[in-house]
Amino acid sequence: MLLQKIRDHAKGWFAYTIIGLLIIPFAVWGINYYFEGGGPTDVAVVGDSKISLQEFQRAYQQQRQRLQAMLGSNTDPALLDGPRLKQEMLRQLIDERVLNQIARDQRLRIGDQQLHDAVMALPIFQQSDGFNRTLYEQLLRNQGYTAAMFEEGLRQSLATEQLRDSVVASALVTPVELESLIALLKQQRELQYVVLSLAKYVTQATVDDAAITDYFEKNKERFFNPEQVRVQFIELKLAQIAEGIVVSEDELKAAYQEQIAKYGRPEERSASHILIPLPLNASQDTVENARAKAQQIADSIHSGGKSFDQALQETKADPAGAVEGGELGVIGKGMFDSPAFENALYALQKAGEVSGPVRMPSGFHIIRLDAITPAQVKPFEEVRESVTKDLRQQQAESRFYETSQTLTNLGYEHPDSLELAAQALKVPIQDSDWFSRKGGEGITANPKVTESAFGEEVLKRGVNSEPLELEPSHVVMIRVKEHKDATPRTLEESREDIVKVLREQKAREAIAKDAETLKTRAAQGGHLQTLARELGGEFKNVGLVGRDAPSVDAAVLDVAFRLPQPEAGKVALGTAALASGDQVVLEVVRVAPGQKDALSEDERKALTQQLAQQTGSGQFDKLLGSQRVKIKVVTHADRL
Repeated sequence: MLLQKIRDHAKGWFAYTIIGLLIIPFAVWGINYYFEGGGPTDVAVVGDSKISLQEFQRAYQQQRQRLQAMLGSNTDPALLDGPRLKQEMLRQLIDERVLNQIARDQRLRIGDQQLHDAVMALPIFQQSDGFNRTLYEQLLRNQGYTAAMFEEGLRQSLATEQLRDSVVASALVTPVELESLIALLKQQRELQYVVLSLAKYVTQATVDDAAITDYFEKNKERFFNPEQVRVQFIELKLAQIAEGIVVSEDELKAAYQEQIAKYGRPEERSASHILIPLPLNASQDTVENARAKAQQIADSIHSGGKSFDQALQETKADPAGAVEGGELGVIGKGMFDSPAFENALYALQKAGEVSGPVRMPSGFHIIRLDAITPAQVKPFEEVRESVTKDLRQQQAESRFYETSQTLTNLGYEHPDSLELAAQALKVPIQDSDWFSRKGGEGITANPKVTESAFGEEVLKRGVNSEPLELEPSHVVMIRVKEHKDATPRTLEESREDIVKVLREQKAREAIAKDAETLKTRAAQGGHLQTLARELGGEFKNVGLVGRDAPSVDAAVLDVAFRLPQPEAGKVALGTAALASGDQVVLEVVRVAPGQKDALSEDERKALTQQLAQQTGSGQFDKLLGSQRVKIKVVTHADRL
């Protein structure tokens, strides 16, 4: 549907958001650095590197979209548009610059094979048959980027992630630290408590007429019948349109031919390579030396003096460490931004043939063709169902868009009625029930409908609404049929609500008083079971429990494990409020530390790994902080 496509494009480059969530923590921020050409306005300067306003805005918008996607309708506008999110985005961009500098200082480098594997593994570029080159290029092109730009940015982000992994992986956990953590995590506490039920106190509470009248007089503004409306509406659904679409055999075959590439797989080739790498900005002498070395290796293979595998093993064993290589896996056409590699590979005629040196940005490659997977196309009958489904969906989306446009035009041209639009589209005009600004049932439960129905245009001016997209492929247009103003409620109309409020107030006061009394008497030596009988509470003796005991309310456990260890011959007392309003008075009788064998060997390994991860992350944060202090950072908060 066109409306859906418009929404998708409006969301920005969602591919980077997914990369940030699933692959590389800093990729969302770091990659963009390499795509920006810089501008006259900068929001920060980190050493000799500038963060442009354009780059900041891109990162900020991506994070806003990420939060909106995660939180949905619960998104707090103050969170998305407030200064805190902007400051956090700037901090992350600055951190990325600092990490880039550390990675360069440490001479961390990502090879072509690592970069190739990372790109091939990104979920956003995957379809049912794996990595899709066309999709890859389309997503980059939609954002105005080239594959070279993206891959260079990803290469840098992988390098900074490599830096982080090296620090985190080096963290150690001593046996003493592990045993102390196990003793704490697996600690158990002997617990007993009394539950005072709020519902029971509410039942026992009484309210007299004088209190009801007094409350009403002091709070009249709280008691009113809300403003309400009833609306008429026209509804369009893509699913209903799709049900009525019939496609002919000729249409199916034509669609199959038009999209035959979708139902096939182009020729692919598997390859291995030997790489004599070149540093960035290599001198001409360095380039020529690498070329000569690559040519020497290629000549030895072509002459039959060595096999490709022998040459690879010998060069990799070179103590100078200046040669890389190995299997590259399956390579399709268009996978590399530079065509030289692809041209050389696809010029080879059969498996086992070896190319001459091929110059690429990363260095000189010697390529061996390992296997050829011929192009394949599924026959029409095999994909008939898929073609039918896709064609019906396409036609339904087109018809839905046309119908939506017609509804928009007729609703605008004849704003005082839905009749002409209903007749033209051959759809019924439906009526809603009464609903307030809080919404109602059916379409009136949707906030878009409620907001429009009570808005200036629809309610005050009495015109048709704009088409409201309630969800993808579901559009409605409404107009107000009837309206009721808000009216004050009488004392009698409000009595039931007032009684409920006052009884609960009295119940909460009484239960809080009894809970305090119970705690005081328990501290003086009273037994909880006896006190529970006196005050009408429920006594529970749960014995030794852990931090995650399913039989005990989480609020009770939270208080119980925060209490200090009881002194000899005494108990530790506390109170907890449950979500239901019930009050709990609890006693911790004794504390039993977790035993060494409380965890299985696999659990101990997992806990060790988790603790090491936390320790390493802390060390990495300290490294980042120490480096950030050393680098001059200038920010311009007024430009955010």
